[in-house]
Amino acid sequence: MKKRSHVPSRYTHIEEIVLRGRLVIGLLALAAPQLSPAETDAPVILISIDTLRADHLSSYGGKLPTPNIDSFAEGGTLFTAIDSQIPLTLPSHTTLFTSTYPFANGVEENGERVPSGLLTLAAVLHAHGYQTGAFVGSILLHRRLGLDQGFDVYDSPFQFTPSSPNTAENVVTANPYALRVRRDGALVLRAARQFLEMHHGQKVFLFLHLFDLHAPYAHAAGLHTANTGALPESAGYNAELAYVDQLLGRFRQSLVAGGWWDRSLTVLLSDHGESLGEHGESSHGYFIYQSTLWVPLMIHWPRQDSAPPLPARAGQPGGLIDVAPTILQYLGIARPPAFAGESLLGASAHPVLSESVYARDAFSWAPLRSARDGFYQFIDAPKPELYDLRNDPRQQNNVIAGHASDAARLRTELASRVTVATPATAANVRRSTLESLGYLGSAAPRGAGLQAPDPKDRLREYNLFESDLATLYDGRPAIAAAAFRKLITQDPANTMARYYLGEAYVRSGQPEEAIRQWSAAVKRDPQYQPLYLALGEVWLARRDYDRARTFFLQAATLAPSDPDAVRGVALAEDRLGLGQQAREHWTKACQLDPEFAECRSKSGKN
Repeated sequence: MKKRSHVPSRYTHIEEIVLRGRLVIGLLALAAPQLSPAETDAPVILISIDTLRADHLSSYGGKLPTPNIDSFAEGGTLFTAIDSQIPLTLPSHTTLFTSTYPFANGVEENGERVPSGLLTLAAVLHAHGYQTGAFVGSILLHRRLGLDQGFDVYDSPFQFTPSSPNTAENVVTANPYALRVRRDGALVLRAARQFLEMHHGQKVFLFLHLFDLHAPYAHAAGLHTANTGALPESAGYNAELAYVDQLLGRFRQSLVAGGWWDRSLTVLLSDHGESLGEHGESSHGYFIYQSTLWVPLMIHWPRQDSAPPLPARAGQPGGLIDVAPTILQYLGIARPPAFAGESLLGASAHPVLSESVYARDAFSWAPLRSARDGFYQFIDAPKPELYDLRNDPRQQNNVIAGHASDAARLRTELASRVTVATPATAANVRRSTLESLGYLGSAAPRGAGLQAPDPKDRLREYNLFESDLATLYDGRPAIAAAAFRKLITQDPANTMARYYLGEAYVRSGQPEEAIRQWSAAVKRDPQYQPLYLALGEVWLARRDYDRARTFFLQAATLAPSDPDAVRGVALAEDRLGLGQQAREHWTKACQLDPEFAECRSKSGKN
């Protein structure tokens, strides 16, 4: 069971050096056989459009014209049955880059730290002579979270807010207290073009992450028209999609003009979709229906291929976990044993596994996991579900009663894969400082199982919590406090609601009430690390440095690699005159996160 804390456990400094040494040795062992330059020198451009539903692209049958995104499949292959392994940004990209399942690599929520021992696609390509660069559009992929492993350049120019846990993805950046947490896709692409110009003619791996399709929508006005046929929930979404389509049209033109398009392996995909009201879910991360799992995947093969390895459309089911092995096979690079996915180049049929454990981690309800095999998707839950995707793509009719043998087979397959998976690192949950993004690290014991309430039956409570949180982020803390009090009356065990009730009290100028709520919550749920961080912050602000230090130390004990907890200890010790201890904690805090203002000033950075 994972401890309920901000940060996954990371290796000690010495162990980390040993692991990295083993990584280099392992990569050298992966040296590919002698291949022709055409096979080994192809640049790789990987584009991830966050929150893009496959069925909203015109090439996948969507009503909104998306000619520029669709053009990335020209001279290539469009895959029609690819699923995300988890509908959350950081966990999904971790699966994409490491070709490991979330339940195996330990990154199941946003804000968790990617284990330093995981082998990434970027690291493999770097070992084979690629210049590697990443340019991301959201703080959710900040280099602080560990996905930068293997990149020469990892451009994530965002700032973290002071400690606060985070929740689901539908209140992203609505927080008026936010700092810099996302950037426009135009800026991401401009930085990427500069990287390509600097490495003209070289062997590069370029990763681009566009976050514009993620709510809240910045380009709804002026782009959306009444003729799109969109549902009200998707009006802003489709406006953003039109904007992203324009951006990628210009970017593709620059690839053509710069000579990159013809010689590059270009991969365009999404990390997950968006429910847009289907099944009662407004965004993503709670359920695992196809509205949030089904993602586009287009691969443009380099022009030098006399015979593309796959036809223009490929219908075999697969997952994002299979993308990295596919890229490596095309390049003639051996797939590392740690990669659990299979190449889509002639791959045999295999079940595609997915999960969402948000309900478990936030509220101690049951986790959701699924196995897709052909046209059937089985969802393991207290009330299990089976859907025939060919005849019921919107998943309105649970056919498990008439297909018990299919459900049993898929349940067995799913259980066997999850049971044998061993986390790559003993990863504790990290409650990162993404308050402005409204994401969750983990608010509940990881042991909640199928005996817990079914998330389908708790959708009303979930929506109430999200609504109350949005009210808080809209700058109405007094109203939010009243709503959270009502929710706690209905669900006294809801630690998340109690935490945010305290947050609402702080923002409405009632710190004593916040302390009372958080102190009561600690007694009820002593493993919930964000409470100790919050109490440390409030006592630090009240200049009770001894109490502040006590709570920060408790937070750091639960999560030794949480930079916010260690920084809090150092701040309190500075004020208490504990010079030697403060220096030790400052050293550790700056190792964990060199971007702290105190660390930057000491190192001479601006």
